[in-house]
Amino acid sequence: MLKLDTRIDLNFHKFLSWWSGELAFLIPRRLLKLLGGGRPRLVLMRKEDGLSATFLSEEASHELGLLPLDENGTGGREQLLVEHQELDHAELILRLTKGQALTRVFKLPAVAEENLQQVTAFEMDRLTPFNANQVYYDVKLQDRLAATRQIRVELALAPKKTLDAIMDELLASGWRPERVDLETGQDDLKHNLLPEKFRPKQSRLPKIVNIASATLLFSLLLIVLGLPILMNQRLLDELQSQVKSVTKVAKEVQDLRENAEKLSNENGFLLQKKSQEPVMVDMLEELTKVIPDQTSLNGLQYREHKVIIQGQSPAASSLIERMEASPYFKNTSFVSPVTKDVSNGQERFQIASEVANGRFSEKPAE
Repeated sequence: MLKLDTRIDLNFHKFLSWWSGELAFLIPRRLLKLLGGGRPRLVLMRKEDGLSATFLSEEASHELGLLPLDENGTGGREQLLVEHQELDHAELILRLTKGQALTRVFKLPAVAEENLQQVTAFEMDRLTPFNANQVYYDVKLQDRLAATRQIRVELALAPKKTLDAIMDELLASGWRPERVDLETGQDDLKHNLLPEKFRPKQSRLPKIVNIASATLLFSLLLIVLGLPILMNQRLLDELQSQVKSVTKVAKEVQDLRENAEKLSNENGFLLQKKSQEPVMVDMLEELTKVIPDQTSLNGLQYREHKVIIQGQSPAASSLIERMEASPYFKNTSFVSPVTKDVSNGQERFQIASEVANGRFSEKPAE
């Protein structure tokens, strides 16, 4: 099941290391050497009977033999450099054996990652037989354990007495290592135990070239991002000027359109009102036809498609049938009970009926 709340830990330094290695294939060899990258390595290891030398490069790897560390050590070094011209620009590395150095992997709380070197120094006497003042050490982050909120780190150390003695021997023979790592069976350079007092001064040229490259890259990025914005701004200004030139005409057209819609709505209202109401002349004419001559009306009301008539008739009940027989009227009924006038003997009535909206006068005659 996919967990969207899982924390993603990114090792930025490992990513930069991988990215730099991939980009190194795109850089010419001469320029890469000028920047300090892609150099071959000359690996020295202090053995009981001398100093073993191994040459490592991208093309080949071979042993150079065992060199003495006595009064003839300087001569042996010069002879080796004469016989192997490729060692002139090689990176000199001192590799400590397992008896000369110590490695250990352990866990720490995750909060210790921010001050990894200091925390390791405090824990040195607990993790190793030495304290922090007795060793040269280096510690690297290996993994983040999110489940337990811990980190796994690897500690590499060498006693100061051992490493100082080896460095003194090398310096006396003319060797000045640029890095001190450990024998792990692999050629990757994970740790560097070279003390600060023995570290050579680095050339400023790679740093200057990196700063210049970063500045150039940043300038190009600004140009790439800024040029489309400037072009779009110019286009926007031109469009705005064109819009302003036609704004007045567009407003006049909009006013005319609104007036036309207003007149159309008013005319439509009148037409709709007319179509919904029956023709009063037709209704009155039909009413005179269905009411017999002996019947008299003394009241007539019309409201919302309904007419109410009241009056006197010899037979008021017959008026219902006569009005229902007409196409102009429907749902005809008495509003109040029929009463008889004793003075003339006629029936008083009040009848209500719905007026059909037939608009018969507008139809063509048959």
